[in-house]
Amino acid sequence: MRNRLRALLVGALLLDAGLASAGWQEDLAVELRVAKGCTVTFLSHVVERSVDGRQVVFAKAHCEDGRVFDASRTDPIMPFDFRECPPPTGPQAR
Repeated sequence: MRNRLRALLVGALLLDAGLASAGWQEDLAVELRVAKGCTVTFLSHVVERSVDGRQVVFAKAHCEDGRVFDASRTDPIMPFDFRECPPPTGPQAR
């Protein structure tokens, strides 16, 4: 329930920011589900830029099961690259 509320909130923020129509979010979610078995609940640390006429995207994808992946794509016709982030350690990991 908590993840669904968070996903709805992030979705509303993306719509408000005009990013939901970008299309790459859906690509990222589908690719991450196929490649890593991750159901994306929300994105954070999103950077979207145009470099030499190409759309470059970097984001952290947060999975329903608690995993987090750094995702990047430097060309819209290429798939995303994923790197799993290590789980937090120490007192703040609780």
